[in-house]
Amino acid sequence: MNQYHGELISGESDNLEFKRSTSLLKEAVQTLCAFANHQGGVLYFGVTDDGTIVGQPVSDDTLRNIANTVKLNTDPKLYPQIEKIEIEGNTRVRVCVEQSPLKPHVAYGRPYIRVGTTTQQLSQDHYQILLQQRNNGYGFDFQPCSAARLSDIDELSVQTFLETANAVRDLNQNLYLPIDQVLDKLDLVKEGAISNAAVLLFGKNPDRFFAGHYEIKVGSFPSDSGYDELTNAHEYTGNLLTAYGSAMDFLLNTLRKSYVKGEQGGIERFEFPQGLLREALINMIVHRDYRVDVKSTLEVRPSSILFYNPAQLFTPIITIESLKRHHPSRPGNKLIAKIFYLMGLFENWGGGTLKIMEAAKQRSGLEPEFDFRDGMFSLSIFRETSANG
Repeated sequence: MNQYHGELISGESDNLEFKRSTSLLKEAVQTLCAFANHQGGVLYFGVTDDGTIVGQPVSDDTLRNIANTVKLNTDPKLYPQIEKIEIEGNTRVRVCVEQSPLKPHVAYGRPYIRVGTTTQQLSQDHYQILLQQRNNGYGFDFQPCSAARLSDIDELSVQTFLETANAVRDLNQNLYLPIDQVLDKLDLVKEGAISNAAVLLFGKNPDRFFAGHYEIKVGSFPSDSGYDELTNAHEYTGNLLTAYGSAMDFLLNTLRKSYVKGEQGGIERFEFPQGLLREALINMIVHRDYRVDVKSTLEVRPSSILFYNPAQLFTPIITIESLKRHHPSRPGNKLIAKIFYLMGLFENWGGGTLKIMEAAKQRSGLEPEFDFRDGMFSLSIFRETSANG
């Protein structure tokens, strides 16, 4: 059976729509907008509402006209996948659009959403919530870094990522693919434009494009207040993967550790589990607002470890209280989150704060503290009282 036949016989749904012909192109654009604002979907030209296949004359001009009409009449612009399909001697057009990280989109000046088998205009309240999420940085990593070129990407960083992802997540990607093809497969390139995520994650010199907006400053202090005296300090300006590694090394080398004797010469025990530190550090990287020219900071003091960075909570869905229970994940930078996930550095989006709380309380007996004010998010992990002496 043709791989698309199952879609056609399943009938219209919240992610599938039929149009008799491209004479209904305006309505189709509205539906594609609704798909992008919902969970993505597929639209067929050449099929009636009840699923009857009537066919659709298709030429290269037909495909170009659909693509141009969608692009010119949506904002932010949509770039759907469009292909000519032949099934049982009939030709039709299949148009696919993914759920968009840049929603809400509008079509012909109005926002739409998919509700069951219908395309409806988005309510003003729902539109404002989605707009707030986008304006707060949601989707920044998908946007093109207009001044960046393929030569700005560090091939060794990409190669190292692929080797790790193949081993940890069975990504099964060819290590010898050209860099542009690798980035395309990872959705880090769109229409030939290098994304902000690609530069931040794999750039040779991200500071050329984002100076002051992405660096991680770390420091250890001999007291719980003040910034005049430090025992150690660094600022990491490499791409996010190297900055993560350096910041993690700083934590492991700064916090206390002990050795438990064993048959193989002893076991090293860190003050806090590495998984806890990893979750906290990756949350800081994945959720930060990279539009803001404030550097992320990491402070190690006698009584606490502070992670501090510009971010948004995406209220009303996420609140400080909801971080303390199971909650839906709303990573501000989904592409950046995806790369760290593929490297096996975290597991379930939305459960990281719970892991942090549980692991910290088990080790120190004290519950971590989350705070958000003036566009800055902070996580304080408290150390054992004996550490202060």
